[in-house]
Amino acid sequence: MSSLIPLVEKEVKDLLRDPRIYIGLIVPVVIMPIIGFTMSAATHSSIESAVGGGVKVAVLDLDKTQTSLSFLKFANTTGLKVFEVKVDTVKEALKELKGNDAKILIVIPKGFESKISSLEGSTLALYFEVKSVGFGEMSAFLAVDRVVKLYSKTLSDTIISSIKPGINPTIVRTPLNTTSYTVIHDRILSMPPEAVFGQLFMGYGIMVPVVLMIVSIMVAQIAATATAVENEEKTLETLLTLPVSRYEILIAKVIGSTVVAVLGTLFSMLGFALYFRILFPLQEISGSAHLGTTALPAPTPQMYLALCLSLLIAIFFTTSLGVIVGALSSDVRISNSLIGAVIIPIMIPAFLIMYGDVR
Repeated sequence: MSSLIPLVEKEVKDLLRDPRIYIGLIVPVVIMPIIGFTMSAATHSSIESAVGGGVKVAVLDLDKTQTSLSFLKFANTTGLKVFEVKVDTVKEALKELKGNDAKILIVIPKGFESKISSLEGSTLALYFEVKSVGFGEMSAFLAVDRVVKLYSKTLSDTIISSIKPGINPTIVRTPLNTTSYTVIHDRILSMPPEAVFGQLFMGYGIMVPVVLMIVSIMVAQIAATATAVENEEKTLETLLTLPVSRYEILIAKVIGSTVVAVLGTLFSMLGFALYFRILFPLQEISGSAHLGTTALPAPTPQMYLALCLSLLIAIFFTTSLGVIVGALSSDVRISNSLIGAVIIPIMIPAFLIMYGDVR
């Protein structure tokens, strides 16, 4: 085993001298932030263009009463650009949308005020003309829907106060409230289960299998490329003639590929971190940071041990697989083609963990 360290140094140096290795190391750090910036810019641009200057809404008032007029005034105070169409039917009103910059039509039916006054309830019809598909279109519709629900709440407050003066309308609407607690390992957390599930799923159900999958795939690619390069340049035969065992050569290739793969994994994780940092700025999620991220139980030493063992087993298996693929390939192109097909089964355990139950 005294010759193992020089062999490992030789493998690491050979890998780092190959410029093709640096493509896999640098590309995630460069591409992921660009993708995040592009998606963020496109999303913000579409939303800003749709709701930045106020959503333009057409209203067909078939009731012509004080209540319908109060709705129009209320909608104008919320930032919507409301204009009334002077037609008699919905079809004619929809035709009016094409001549304006509006995409949404609100129809106030006849008997709107009388049904509300008699506590029968009424229904507003919202027509949304789809002119494009994107976040901006959905944001415009959600903005109008939010205004309608807010006006409905205002109406309910008025009705409840008129029936029973002095009572809190909120208690009448929601007489029963709940406080959720989550129990994990006999520890009671004052936070709803969905918040815990989201954090645990992202931490254990997504990040852990993704890291394992990235490391496994990168190790297999690096090992296959390194062995195929030696096979292509006829240096593998020379290495086999040296007074070292083939077991030591295999172990050296596994360790050398692992060292470079870990470096590549760090670059990949940095790229993903920049991607999420650009796509989801901290100021936008700071309001939800108090949901108890630090209140979750820390991983136990057994969890870290299981993760390390899983990582070592995955690295050993995929590196050996990459060495076999590289040894059976006459050049790097054939090696890359074969490793692409071999990598697919490696992804199956990661998806099983993501979509299965994680205990």
